[in-house]
Amino acid sequence: VVTADIFSADSLKPHFKDHDVVMSCLGFPASFFSGVTGYTASMAAVVGAMRDARVNRIITMTSWYTEPDSGSQSPYLIRFLLLPMIRSVLSNMYEMESFLEKTEDINWTVVRPPGLKNLAASAQEFLTHEGYFVPDSSGQTVGRGDVARFMLSLLNSNAWVKKGVAITTK
Repeated sequence: VVTADIFSADSLKPHFKDHDVVMSCLGFPASFFSGVTGYTASMAAVVGAMRDARVNRIITMTSWYTEPDSGSQSPYLIRFLLLPMIRSVLSNMYEMESFLEKTEDINWTVVRPPGLKNLAASAQEFLTHEGYFVPDSSGQTVGRGDVARFMLSLLNSNAWVKKGVAITTK
């Protein structure tokens, strides 16, 4: 365990030196009174530190429905209750994803799970979709352990490099 300022490239750089990949599952709370900026601010610092430390691979996590119009096909309660409540978080996640898309020297993957549950990894099969949700899936939640299992599986794969992938389990 190390201490670092996630908003400072200088603070992060020594921790990235001599590593191959950065994995990030940062989360920031929703705010009704001000915009959420933690995702974009921290990713700018992370990418800066990665460049200085010569690390060019990041696997990071956001969520389903980050793209503003992607929730139009979600179930009624999610579309009209949950998404408006967390829109400030989803919007900043989308801005962070857009920032990564513009980087030419960083091999990024954005993993987009639905709602997270505090569950250990399972042996369930993953459903994936290059997009902002997995169509025709019943899973609106996934265990944190399974998200970690999926993210770790990407270490030995180029399948989703420079792409965003929505995931859930069967």
